[in-house]
Amino acid sequence: MDVFGYIILNGHYTFEEKEFNEVDNIILSSLMYLDFTRIVQTGNIGISLHDAGHIYLETNKRKDIYKLGIAQISAYRILESVIDTNRYKNINLSSYRYITGLDTQFSALTFNINKSLKYIGFEGTDELISGWKEDAYLSFKFPVDAQKYAIDYIKEVIKFRDKNIIIGGHSKGGNLALVAGMYTNPLFKRKIKQIISNDGPGLRKEEFISRRYKSIRNKYTHIIPSNSLIGTLLYNDTYKAVKTNKRSILAHDLTTWLIDGEHFIESPRDKRSLEVEKKLNEYISSLSYKEQEMVVKSIFKELEQEGLNTVSDLFKFRKLLNIVRKLNNINPKCKSILIEVLEIIINNYI
Repeated sequence: MDVFGYIILNGHYTFEEKEFNEVDNIILSSLMYLDFTRIVQTGNIGISLHDAGHIYLETNKRKDIYKLGIAQISAYRILESVIDTNRYKNINLSSYRYITGLDTQFSALTFNINKSLKYIGFEGTDELISGWKEDAYLSFKFPVDAQKYAIDYIKEVIKFRDKNIIIGGHSKGGNLALVAGMYTNPLFKRKIKQIISNDGPGLRKEEFISRRYKSIRNKYTHIIPSNSLIGTLLYNDTYKAVKTNKRSILAHDLTTWLIDGEHFIESPRDKRSLEVEKKLNEYISSLSYKEQEMVVKSIFKELEQEGLNTVSDLFKFRKLLNIVRKLNNINPKCKSILIEVLEIIINNYI
């Protein structure tokens, strides 16, 4: 079954009757893609998921949401499914943040599940090119602005009275959850029971081998679809690969992950995913951080000049491939590897 089947079977159970699990994590992680501005306050005063959800549905019509990206559509469908269930309707939402700019995109929300459990969620990349540009910066820059915001957010929302904390997110949100956990105050770090990255990219080598990563390694769970593209980027040393009902890039959508009971169905890694991971790592390791920065900035400059502003535009990958072929200011060998990677992605994922 998928997440909607899980909600039908388990929505009547409270979290006292059935403990929070990895499937509940993707439900809350998915809801992060909804814009709760003017619905959930930025401070500690909260609102129930039931009330916030109904306000959202009343002010955001399905036809408008369906013009946005896959993540927003899935989040909307999940919200419709959970807002009146015993399990989710009384979750208290607070401390909402949404920040966007030319080179960054960030959103965070605290889900107060009950008196003993808090889930801190970070949004993945939405339809804005600015967010994807920041994603590309992860390979050569630390911290990017969204990571700084995540670290600051954790410092603000974790309190002495908190008992058990789970931090999570999807795509870039998974990376933000990992980094925020790494930089949590040592006094509060023991309150963190789990950090969950749902198909999120890893870390640069420097952060990957750092003491901060080692300090949370035993609390870190990395879940990826068996044919993951996003979740295998950069340095990782752990993952749980799961079965999906979609192939290619569509498996990045959390609602495609298959469930048995209260857990995802595990599956071996797909050969295409392993091939792309190998080629991307070869490409990244062949460039210095300065060279990576030059390539990324060159590509996004061309994208802006071509008028590509959203992720939907980026699905014109052959246009992106032509842009890369025209670049003259990067190392020919690196350019060749990048073209090869894009061709593999186009042939196997798009």
